[in-house]
Amino acid sequence: MTELQQQLLKTAEEHSETIIPGYTHLQRAQPISFAFHLLAYVEMLERDKQRMQFVLDEADVSPLGCGALAGSTLPLDRNFTAQKLGFAKNSANALDAISDRDFVLDFLNACSIGMMHLSRLSEEIILWTSQEWKFVRLSDDVTTGSSLMPQKKNSDLAELIRGKSGRVFGNAFGFLSTMKSLPLSYNRDFQEDKKPLFDSVHTYFTSLEVMRLMFIGMEVNSERFTEELNGDFSLATDLADWLVLKGVPFRQAHHLVGEVVKLAETKKCKLNQLTLDELKKISTLFDESALQLFDSSSALSRKKTFGSPNPEMVREQILFWETKLPQ
Repeated sequence: MTELQQQLLKTAEEHSETIIPGYTHLQRAQPISFAFHLLAYVEMLERDKQRMQFVLDEADVSPLGCGALAGSTLPLDRNFTAQKLGFAKNSANALDAISDRDFVLDFLNACSIGMMHLSRLSEEIILWTSQEWKFVRLSDDVTTGSSLMPQKKNSDLAELIRGKSGRVFGNAFGFLSTMKSLPLSYNRDFQEDKKPLFDSVHTYFTSLEVMRLMFIGMEVNSERFTEELNGDFSLATDLADWLVLKGVPFRQAHHLVGEVVKLAETKKCKLNQLTLDELKKISTLFDESALQLFDSSSALSRKKTFGSPNPEMVREQILFWETKLPQ
């Protein structure tokens, strides 16, 4: 996980000012940077690591001395054996210790959430490499051709990770179903934990490495969206914010900018192709400075809040992660 974070940071460092659309509902919402987008996955991976640490902490309990379910008549020093075996503590209830497979379920759940994150990134890579996007090009080492169509370059590894996420989900839900309604303490059903556990270990950690490899040698079309987003409707929110700073209540600003967008749609033009006179017919508050908002690059610099795609803040976050992660 850390190695994938480091690779994402390396790519992000090169693209703190590479403009891409940010989406909601898979509709263009606001411009962001590619680095900002990748940093979102760095955050997800950090939570994945925290979940794995929780799994390790929960499993760090010695069951030795619990017997079949009710402890032992022998005068065993369980603290001594736990210490010698490297456990942090002893189980406090022998019946629970023998019955417990929560540590397996915790691990399968952590793998499932981790694979869900990888599946989202995989889907975006598939979109980015499509002819419709033409934003990213993967190296030949991580793509395949078509057996029929010679022009094809397919992101098969991303598709496989996306597909294998369902496999890990199935492992988690399958063993959860196995544990359902089992009486305390031991049941032979428990032996069914091995296959989903080992398969999920292999699938998840292999997927992490494959994802890292996809970012090595990735070519990013840095200028793909810069011009396209200039004057794009995704800058409409900036115009609404501008009106709010002029003292207009946001509800009214939202309505006014909606009228601006509607006008641009009627004229089949971008926002930056509207004239000041046309804007003034919607609201006399509009002036020359409003026309300067329709630039995607400056849109990022206008962001003021912590955690935003402002290039300076993005660079600070990259530096933070580079310092935090082991080298």
